[in-house]
Amino acid sequence: MSQQTSTSQCNALIAQYAPTISRSMLVQATAQALSNAAHNGTFIQQQQNIVSNTNTALSTAMLHSIGAAYSKK
Repeated sequence: MSQQTSTSQCNALIAQYAPTISRSMLVQATAQALSNAAHNGTFIQQQQNIVSNTNTALSTAMLHSIGAAYSKK
């Protein structure tokens, strides 16, 4: 039978694996944060494209209506 107590065995395992686990958790949290930032950037870009397309369509329609109104005179 082992001379170590269960508490000392547990402490030894924690001391051995804690740095690796915490480093892995840090890398995972960083990857998640970068992924969220990329998704937010993509969403904002898509929203800006929608606004730009809407403004272009409205401006074009306005110019056509103005042109049609002056051509009738």
